[in-house]
Amino acid sequence: MNNIRQLLCMIDHKGIIQDIKGDQEEVFDVSPPMLSVGSSFYSVPWNSVFIEPFYLDHSKSQPLTTNTGKKVFFHYYPVKAGTSLFEGSVCTFTNTSPAVKWKTESSLILKSSSMQQIMTIIQNVSHVDSTILILGESGVGKSVLAKFIHERSKRNEGPFLSINCGTLPENLIESELFGYEAGTFTGGSNQGKKGLFEAAEKGSILLDEIAELPFFVQSKLLDVVQRNKIRKVGGVQEKDIDVRIMAATNKDLSKLVAEGKFREDLFYRLNVVPINIPPLRERKEDLPELIDHYLAFFNQKYDRHVTLSEEMIHDFMNDDWPGNIRELTNKIERIVVTNNLPSGNHALPSEERNSPNLKAERMDAAAFPSLKEAKAQTEKDLILKVYDIYKNTYKTAKILNVDQSTISKKIKKYRDEDKKEKAAYE
Repeated sequence: MNNIRQLLCMIDHKGIIQDIKGDQEEVFDVSPPMLSVGSSFYSVPWNSVFIEPFYLDHSKSQPLTTNTGKKVFFHYYPVKAGTSLFEGSVCTFTNTSPAVKWKTESSLILKSSSMQQIMTIIQNVSHVDSTILILGESGVGKSVLAKFIHERSKRNEGPFLSINCGTLPENLIESELFGYEAGTFTGGSNQGKKGLFEAAEKGSILLDEIAELPFFVQSKLLDVVQRNKIRKVGGVQEKDIDVRIMAATNKDLSKLVAEGKFREDLFYRLNVVPINIPPLRERKEDLPELIDHYLAFFNQKYDRHVTLSEEMIHDFMNDDWPGNIRELTNKIERIVVTNNLPSGNHALPSEERNSPNLKAERMDAAAFPSLKEAKAQTEKDLILKVYDIYKNTYKTAKILNVDQSTISKKIKKYRDEDKKEKAAYE
C-alpha cells in the first residue's frame, strides 16, 4: 500500500512484525515511523500515538483517535496455519479522517494543453457523482488527481480513502471492503466490522490498481457501483451507502476484458468518465513548474537551500522520465538530501557532460559515493534482501556463507543507521 492512508501489518504467533505495507506517517500522523520489521508489535508505545487506550484484544476491532485528532480504525484478523503458509495475525489501521495536504506537498501542474483538457473534465465532473476511471502509466499522479477531484467536489468535507487493491490479501479483501457481521470469523470482532465503503460514507473512495482486484470480488463490486448497496461478509441484509467511487489503473482494462481477466460489465460501469493522464515525457511544458514545486517542497521539508544549475535543469528537460512524476520527485529529494555543497549549487564542469549516454549518471554526479561507500551499500542491499526472504539470521548467513554473528551484527547496524537517518531528516 505504496502512497500512502491504510496500513497493513503481518505479525507472527510470537508478536514479531513480519511485513508492513502502507505509509505510517500518513496513517498515524507521527514521524519517524514506529513500526519496523523484526520488532515486537506489542512493545510499541501506542499511548504516544492514540488518545484512547489501545486494547490489543483479539476479539474485536477498535475505533481510535490519534493525538493529532485523526480518526483511525484498527482491525485484527487471526490467520491459522491450516489455511495459509503464514500463522499469526494481520492487523490493519485505516485513517478515515479527511485528507489534509501539507501546503506544498502535492500539486497539479496544468500548464500543458493535455493537462488543461483534464482540468476542464474535472470542472465538469467534480460536483456530480459519476464514477471516474483514472488511467495512466505508473507514477503519473493518479491518486493525486483523485484527491484533487474530491477536494473540489461537494463531498470535500467527507473522508477520502485510497485503497490499493493489489496490496489487500485475497482472503481478507471482501471483509476489508465490505466489512463483516459479528460471529462471521473465529477470533473476529464480536461486534462485527465496518468496511472501507462504510468508512468513506459521505465522501469519496479511490480503488487504486483496480485491475488487481480478484475476479470473484469484481461481481460484488459491480453490485456496489450499480446499486449503491453493500452486504457485509456473513450478512443477509443490504445497506445503502453514499460514496463517490473512483478507480485507477496503469493496465489496459479493455485488453484484460478481452482476455477474460476483468469483468466487461464492471469495466463499463467504471468507465463512465475516463481520464487518461499523459506520461511526463508527453507534457514537458509542465516540467519547469514541477521541478520548482518539488525542489521548494523538499527544501522546506529538510530545511535545505539547494538550487539546481542550468545544466542540470537542461538534463532534466531532456530526460524521458520513464517513472514519470514519482521518478522526478525521488530524484529531486535525493539531490536535496545528499547535497553537501555550502552553496547548494549542482553545476558540473562542462567536460563531465560530453557523453549523451551518461545523462542519468551526470544528473546524479554531485551525489556519487566513494568506492568504499558503494561496496558497503551493495553489501547492505544483499544482506537485507536475503534476510527479507528468509526472515532468519541463520539461513541468511548460510546462504551468504558467513558466520551468523556477522549477519546479526550487520542487521542491527543497518537498523540503527536507518533510525538515525530518518530522525535526522525529520
